[in-house]
Amino acid sequence: MIKRILLTALVAFSVFASKAQILASYDFAGYNGLASSVAPGWTISVNDTSSALKTFYTGSGQCGITCPSYKFNVTGATITSSVFSNATQVQFYLKGNGTSQPNTFKVYSTSNGSTWNLLQSYNPIALAAATYIVNLSGTDTQVKFEYIKDSLGFNVGLDDIVISNGPVGLPQYDKSAGFNIYPTMGNGTVYLEGNAVRKNINISVVNLIGKEVKNFAFVQANGKTVLSLNDLPEGVYILKVNSSYNQQYTKRIVIKK
Repeated sequence: MIKRILLTALVAFSVFASKAQILASYDFAGYNGLASSVAPGWTISVNDTSSALKTFYTGSGQCGITCPSYKFNVTGATITSSVFSNATQVQFYLKGNGTSQPNTFKVYSTSNGSTWNLLQSYNPIALAAATYIVNLSGTDTQVKFEYIKDSLGFNVGLDDIVISNGPVGLPQYDKSAGFNIYPTMGNGTVYLEGNAVRKNINISVVNLIGKEVKNFAFVQANGKTVLSLNDLPEGVYILKVNSSYNQQYTKRIVIKK
């Protein structure tokens, strides 16, 4: 329930900030490996609760915003979305787990529910967690995810699927950086959430011609810091973040009012 409330709140904020519409989404809240726990309108072809082949992750290192995520551990397993219309993109979290193998993860779309068109293949799947965006056609009505696995034990976690008609700016947590900057598109109010480790943070905001237009310096611990960029004109900016222990990180921000 907490997971569902969190994603709902993030989706609501993202829609307000970017004026994009969420047409379908699935964060696997409440999914426990049973077919009866699959979200209404969605189809998961392989569901398992056994300790050896359970089809969900509960460890934070394999989940997106929060756990659980879906665990692809059987070749040919598929997840099919609910029906939508007028979408332009699908966004999702993906992470490999194990010893990397040249296995293929595929994303399909359909406009009639029976003929599936391959949109994107990922091979090999990265061990580093990442959020991917795949463009859709205005005639697409569903998407499908499929994993082709061999016998060597490389599994894949899928989470936080969002189908929309534009960029929604959902937060993307960078575990290596130890903090999260979001939304990536909005009216200029940007949030930084840190973990429990206190860090000295310096953020330089640079426009596309390389000129620094703002600079922030503060100590970030557990909690949220608000960065106000509301006085900047609409456009694209790069946030260059430097923190304690010589960590460096960049984030692209779009201001649209």
